[in-house]
Amino acid sequence: MTAEAFAALVEARRTGAGRWMAHCPAHADRSPSLSIRDGEDGRVLVHCFAGCANTAILAALGLGRRDLYAGPPPSTQQAAALRAAREARERAARIEGKARRDAWNAVRKWEGVVKALGSKLARTPDDAPGGDSLTALFHQACERLHAAEITAEQIESRAKSERGEASEQTRYGVLVRR
Repeated sequence: MTAEAFAALVEARRTGAGRWMAHCPAHADRSPSLSIRDGEDGRVLVHCFAGCANTAILAALGLGRRDLYAGPPPSTQQAAALRAAREARERAARIEGKARRDAWNAVRKWEGVVKALGSKLARTPDDAPGGDSLTALFHQACERLHAAEITAEQIESRAKSERGEASEQTRYGVLVRR
């Protein structure tokens, strides 16, 4: 069975490409709590946000677990390969997320440094001793902030292009994919 056929069986409402919401047949549902969508491995993914087990949902419809597959269920090796691929994607997403957070944290750090040095520089008279070194520090911090922003935008761009998102916006001379 396909997700579309399952959705038609429970009179679900389409919420997106390959996604539906319906009233759960396993409990008295006043608002749609049953999510239905296509899985990557050719099966129908069913989830009740009220907490009903998939077996209860299928039993209420007179179906079995095998009915969630468009064809025969995957073999043990295929299931292991699908699980390994999913775990690798999740691991890569965690690493990507950490890299993005670290890059944007560096931007925020340098923004704080530039702001602090800028306010100190604004309060310092032009002819004060050490004013030139403060100005030099301010310019170095601005350069570091600029470099951190470029790095963060490149990481963001790379992550979005890998997800297939794109736009034509350019910032800091770097194509940003959104």
